[in-house]
Amino acid sequence: MRKLREHRRARFISIEDLAVKAGVSTKTIVDTELGRTRPKFRTIRKISGALGLDPADVAEFAAAVEGEGEPKKPAA
Repeated sequence: MRKLREHRRARFISIEDLAVKAGVSTKTIVDTELGRTRPKFRTIRKISGALGLDPADVAEFAAAVEGEGEPKKPAA
């Protein structure tokens, strides 16, 4: 399983271009690639879609796809 940066570079896409294509900020891309933050699942779908990938194929997104990264709902 490859990391986001590896997928992005393999497609010759800059951080700025990926951010525009995915509809997210460049900070989101940088922070995700550097492991500073775990994006929300909605953001994961946007970035993966912009790269033409299944979210499960991106190392940083794998845990969220498996349910570990889903936000917890408050108790009623």
